[in-house]
Amino acid sequence: MIELILFYAFAGVTIFAAMLMVLSRNIFHSALFLALALLGVAALFAMMGSFFIAGIQVLLYIGAVVVLTIFVINLTKQVIGQDVSQVNELVLPAIITSLLSACLIILAVLKTDWGTRIAQSVAQSELTDNTAIIGRQLLTNFVIPFEIVSVLLLAALIGAIAIVSRDKEADK
Repeated sequence: MIELILFYAFAGVTIFAAMLMVLSRNIFHSALFLALALLGVAALFAMMGSFFIAGIQVLLYIGAVVVLTIFVINLTKQVIGQDVSQVNELVLPAIITSLLSACLIILAVLKTDWGTRIAQSVAQSELTDNTAIIGRQLLTNFVIPFEIVSVLLLAALIGAIAIVSRDKEADK
């Protein structure tokens, strides 16, 4: 019973944070709400027993992507010299698209035999170590995309620093 209450609490926090992220007029607050939504997703992963994915969710998405986004927002504010307000002009099409997507997801969930599939995956996961499988895949089959993403993030960070330092030199 406590697991069900925690699940609904984390799911509610995640959905509420995602809605606030989209509806917020301040881009900095949107980034913070994104971090809260991703933290809720990590908690849901942890509740399902997928601790490795929950840890990766916190480390990569919250620890890297959201922090880099906040860093870029702050650098952009310094370059422009003013706050950039987020404009949400297409609220109605976004609501319609969200409702249609939710209906499609609900239909897919209802038409899929989740109970049997989950039981089979749990039975298989007890026989294998998921962390070892994911690590082996990252270091063999997906090493090139993994390194490309790291170089891309490094290039974005260097570019942001170069833009800010160039503007400060021009001001002198």
